[in-house]
Amino acid sequence: MVAPIVNTGIQTAKVEISEHIFQMRFIDSCAVAGLGVLIFDYFLTLGAEVQWTWNRRWNASRVLFVISRYMTFVAAGMTSYGAIATRANENCLHFSQASNAIHIISIVAAEGLLIIRTYAFWRQNKKLLAVLLVLAAICLACAVSITQVVDDLAAPANPSDPPTSNCTFESSRSSAIQYGFLVAYELLLMSLTVFKKYQDYRYHNSHLVRTIFQGAVRYMTAIIFVSVANILIIAVVPVGCMVYLLI
Repeated sequence: MVAPIVNTGIQTAKVEISEHIFQMRFIDSCAVAGLGVLIFDYFLTLGAEVQWTWNRRWNASRVLFVISRYMTFVAAGMTSYGAIATRANENCLHFSQASNAIHIISIVAAEGLLIIRTYAFWRQNKKLLAVLLVLAAICLACAVSITQVVDDLAAPANPSDPPTSNCTFESSRSSAIQYGFLVAYELLLMSLTVFKKYQDYRYHNSHLVRTIFQGAVRYMTAIIFVSVANILIIAVVPVGCMVYLLI
């Protein structure tokens, strides 16, 4: 009696393909959902924006606010498009570079607002401002350069493998380095804010001081949590199925 032939390889391949399709659809949903949450949050806070910024003079704070507020929509839209669009026969290098640049600009603008808030809470200490700006530039340069070096040192692809599209919505493990620097810098800003609160404002009952302090700590706690979540996603999720919480 001849044993039946079982095509286990084909079945395994089908299961892997099904899992990959499920992962990609989940990523697409996350990307679009993130954009939806961003739009929802925008209309929730539009009234406060009109009240506190639209009639103010243009200065560094307002420029940074507008960039971080509205360029984020461009970044989130490009991320969503990159996740759901089918572009197998296109060259997406320029699109990816533009998307990365817009994301970086949005993050830098948001961090700039946190620097200004910390500077104001420290009674406009210009020495502190200079130190924070220098450290920000160092962190940004190190994050980008180290990530590039790690990517260059990664094992090259097998020459016998078929060519892959540069439109694939994925990221490398080295992206966690950038979020690591971001978390470190945000922890520094939050530590400075907490230190100043208990050094100079411990016995102050001013509503303004309380609002600035509580708002800064809550916001930085939230974005630190998101950055840590991004690091965990990059470390755990398969390389070809990563989606960031940044949007």
